[in-house]
Amino acid sequence: MTYKELIKKYIDDASEEDMEALTDKTNKFVEEVRMHHPELVDKFLMKIDLVLNPHFTEETAKYVVSKMKNKDGSVGEHWNKETTDKVLDSMGFDFRRCDWYYVLNMIYSDFYKSGRSDETYIELANDFLSDVDAPEGKAKKYWKAMHY
Repeated sequence: MTYKELIKKYIDDASEEDMEALTDKTNKFVEEVRMHHPELVDKFLMKIDLVLNPHFTEETAKYVVSKMKNKDGSVGEHWNKETTDKVLDSMGFDFRRCDWYYVLNMIYSDFYKSGRSDETYIELANDFLSDVDAPEGKAKKYWKAMHY
């Protein structure tokens, strides 16, 4: 039996207490694996966070940005987190910092054109996150839609 099959079998009848016990058992297993393969556990936990958290954390944002294949031929971030934080502060935008870091780099990655100014990418990223029709957590939902 796989872990998924086991969970599917019991999930409909599980109480909060059962879920807490499952979480404790899973955590114990994960920590045992960490002793031998810490990098595997870190990657696993980051992937869980990518699925469950409605917004990017610094770790998840940097991970997904590092995987971007940019239209200009480069890979990864065009602007580092410190730079995107400074832009966010200077423009007075009210976005979550890690979502902004992801979106500004995503806009550059997907919409790069030679000669386009940084201000244009900033404006497009602002428009993306300011969309009045957008749900909470738009940046993360967009990323999930592209990767799941």
